[in-house]
Amino acid sequence: MSDLPATGGALADLDERLLPSVRTELPGPRSAQLWERDARLHASNSSPAAQTLRIVIEDAAGALVRDVDGNVFIDFCSGAVVANLGHSPPSVVAVLRDEAARLMHFFDFPTRPRADFFEALAGTLPSELQTFQMYSTGAEAVEAALRLAKSYTGRYEFISFFNAWHGRTLAAMGLMGGFPLKHGYGPFVAGMHHSPNAYCYRCPVGLVRESCEVACARFVDRVHEQASERELAAVIVEPVQGVGGVIVHPPEFLSHLRELCDRTGALLIFDEILTGVGRTGTMWAFEQSGVLPDVVLAGKGLASGYPISLIASRREILDTLPFGRPAHGASTFASGNLACALGAATLALLADGTVLADARRVGASMLAALRDLQDRHPIIGDVRGQGMLLAVELVQDRTTKQPVDRAIGAQLLVALARRGVLTAGGGHILRITPPLVIGDTLASRGIELLDDALSELERAHGL
Repeated sequence: MSDLPATGGALADLDERLLPSVRTELPGPRSAQLWERDARLHASNSSPAAQTLRIVIEDAAGALVRDVDGNVFIDFCSGAVVANLGHSPPSVVAVLRDEAARLMHFFDFPTRPRADFFEALAGTLPSELQTFQMYSTGAEAVEAALRLAKSYTGRYEFISFFNAWHGRTLAAMGLMGGFPLKHGYGPFVAGMHHSPNAYCYRCPVGLVRESCEVACARFVDRVHEQASERELAAVIVEPVQGVGGVIVHPPEFLSHLRELCDRTGALLIFDEILTGVGRTGTMWAFEQSGVLPDVVLAGKGLASGYPISLIASRREILDTLPFGRPAHGASTFASGNLACALGAATLALLADGTVLADARRVGASMLAALRDLQDRHPIIGDVRGQGMLLAVELVQDRTTKQPVDRAIGAQLLVALARRGVLTAGGGHILRITPPLVIGDTLASRGIELLDDALSELERAHGL
């Protein structure tokens, strides 16, 4: 862990026990000035958190983020669930400097860093998932996986799930189950079907977990039988739904999807773009399910902040035609040497298992602390999570489970930021996804500040 300090670089001399430190109103005067400069030229459709807080980031290290006014925040979101190993791990930064000085980019030609990266990545995966195709963004990998499944099976239909999030490109949006962000962009790609997810707090089939026998998993059979043309190319699922609310699918749910794919000849695709690279406490979330997919999609934290994504599968799948023909997998920035070098450096920091073990321990402690908050705050309807992927679901009434208004979620975002904690939510589900290296002190302090912010909201709204 010596290479992964809780703070580093320009923030190295700050005492964690005295943090966070918010010295100005938010946004501070320098943030306000720079925000106006930026807004004159930037489209107005950035994330709700950025739009609401209007703070301008200066630097970051470990689990700390500092704005241009000198305010220091605890990072409870890892950026966009990207800084799994904290911001700017020193050894990764050193590799970036050295590799950029040697070669910035040369299409998708092989390089030594790519061979190093692929060998390190193969060491984290079973033998069935050791052929790779790289891309730059999660949505790009999802789109490629759909083309791959069509090539391999000769079919054209897909099943995804309620609350699924797979990206903002058109085909990926067609896989999303119910997100308002996809409204106004249809019609989407034909052949997309949706089935209920295992959202136990709000069971889509009206049952309770203790006696449901995971009926939502069997519902997918009905979707296949009644809604499709029996041309199923793949089932695509997040082992833990991230953006959709940190919904942990039971192993039986995923096992049933494996059985359906085996029965129909479809591919089982696990979208681990958010859940992979230690986010759920193991290197890959599927390790905890006991279910082996045919295809894994990875990205986000795999290169410590540098754009990266990839497909992992069997060679006979990735080499299938037309997907396997020359040029059909090429992409301008996919598999560039910088992404590969940083991917290898990131995996090196995870290799001995110390970071993962610490993340499991601190994540379990945070989950227990959040459940303590649930006992004291009626606004909390549910607490759930796995590893460092946690969520608090906010309700107006625990009996009816009616979600709080989005305005209250936005107020919580602001209340936390004023106390020195940055999150990326804004709706009725607060996602908590700190860097895996946050450590006990900052994790505990962040939960204490959440406790105080929730009290403020409950007083203000009579909840």
